Amino acid sequence: MAYVITRTFIIYIALIASMRLMGKRQVGELQVGELVVTLMLSELAVLPVTDRRIPVIHSVAAILLLLSVEVIVSFLETKVGFMKKLLGGSPALLIDRGRIRTDQLSAHRIEAEELLSELRLKGVFDAGEVKYAVLEENGKISVLTDGTFARAAVVDGKVQEAGGPEAEAALRARGIPPEDVFLMTGDGEGRYTAFLRRRDGLTDVVKWDAGRGEGQG
Repeated sequence: MAYVITRTFIIYIALIASMRLMGKRQVGELQVGELVVTLMLSELAVLPVTDRRIPVIHSVAAILLLLSVEVIVSFLETKVGFMKKLLGGSPALLIDRGRIRTDQLSAHRIEAEELLSELRLKGVFDAGEVKYAVLEENGKISVLTDGTFARAAVVDGKVQEAGGPEAEAALRARGIPPEDVFLMTGDGEGRYTAFLRRRDGLTDVVKWDAGRGEGQG
């Protein structure tokens, strides 16, 4: 019995350390790759506890290897654009300016009743009141009934698909190099908010309306 308790305690400590290193976001909102890692970790944790023939060190080594792969993949997702889309997917616009995107519903195998159910869970009981609905990377649906929908135009100095040439032109007009931008959002109507890097780890915020030629920093 003491042997089993000892092995269980060692695996428990290894799993706790792994989850802590993965970070709060991964623990709270599992994406596809993270879910796979979690399932594999649970399997690796159980085997040495139930089978004495498997050395604990083998399980701990496998857990550390799996954790290392997850950390490397997470880093690549933040630095390599196509890796993020390939491994983590990208948000999908289900309702755009009050119009339901049936093509996106079909692509993600979401039925009309399921969409209505998700809207009700967000406190919206009339689909006609929804201005934007977005299927997020973690499978949850975000709903906006009023206001503008600002999408990521520039992330970590790289112009995103949602930003396109318009975002680059907006930055050039203000003399801001894309590499100086940590994050910039745009609402598709010429209104932008840019968070510019600073040496102290903070960001300066610049907002402007390209359509009206207005701006503030």
